[in-house]
Amino acid sequence: MRSSFREMFKTICLSFVFLLPLATHAKPSGEIIFRHPTEQRELWIGNLNDEQSARPIFRLPHIITAFSIQKDGCYIVAVVKIVTDELDVLATVYDVYLLDRKHPTAEAKKLTHGEYSEIIDADLSPGGDVVFTNHSFVIIGKIRERGLYLISNHEIKNKKPIAKLLRKDSPYRVDWAPDGKKIAYSTDTGIFLFNTTTKEVSQITKDGDLPVFSPDSKYLAFRTNTDPHKIGIRPFVGPRHLRYIEPKEGLSIDALTWSADGQYLVYTLHNHEPAYTNFAAHIDSERTEQILETYSNGGLAMFDWATRAYALHPEGLLTTVWGKIKQKK
Repeated sequence: MRSSFREMFKTICLSFVFLLPLATHAKPSGEIIFRHPTEQRELWIGNLNDEQSARPIFRLPHIITAFSIQKDGCYIVAVVKIVTDELDVLATVYDVYLLDRKHPTAEAKKLTHGEYSEIIDADLSPGGDVVFTNHSFVIIGKIRERGLYLISNHEIKNKKPIAKLLRKDSPYRVDWAPDGKKIAYSTDTGIFLFNTTTKEVSQITKDGDLPVFSPDSKYLAFRTNTDPHKIGIRPFVGPRHLRYIEPKEGLSIDALTWSADGQYLVYTLHNHEPAYTNFAAHIDSERTEQILETYSNGGLAMFDWATRAYALHPEGLLTTVWGKIKQKK
């Protein structure tokens, strides 16, 4: 009798254990750095879920068109657009600035000096090397090849750093792998990888833009150019099969990044009301969460994580009932 009671009690206890909720799909949170929606010369820092905590950290002399944060470092590179004559296309140039988060009151360092007419993007290696894309050779007084350019971490200390042409091409967006071994860039003919050690170039896909490496450098995500836009994920370890996440909203994807823990792909949609909305799609379940709702008109055009490590809080629950797992929505 005692044995039967003991077995029954054990079964009831196990049932309660299986019914306990398990946290999963922790929604991204933490600090972000973003371009201010109206003051587009300024970079601000704030909490992902609370606009009230945001404050300005840098102000540049011209509108910021792109920026990137050094992985686990103190530097930010920002691309600015300089228009001296609205009626003359040759009067528009772009410059790259280096910002130091350790010295936010110091003057931003200009890395280029009006010598490039269409710098689309720039990024930093973990060691502080700067890569940028020049998409046009038109410039008054000088000709600069289209392609990938490198400013080494030794050069950035000089008054007028020298930019070295890494590869002739017609690149748009660029991303440096967190391990420092690869540079991904997009062109009209697809996405390519530049090996920083061997200098070899390989093509990843014939249809894609906005390449971004995962925090562990094991995956590359990108946006397809064909409508409807999808998010592609290309692994560098194990099976090399491409997989895709298709946003349900069906709008144009303007920006793409990974969450700091590599569990989410975060993308920005551009529409008219509000202008921008931001979503985080879990890479396994593809469950999508809207983020940045408290900012501006419900989203930001341009932002990145201030740090690679940030707090998490449970957002979904898994409940086990008699050996079957069900997801609570």
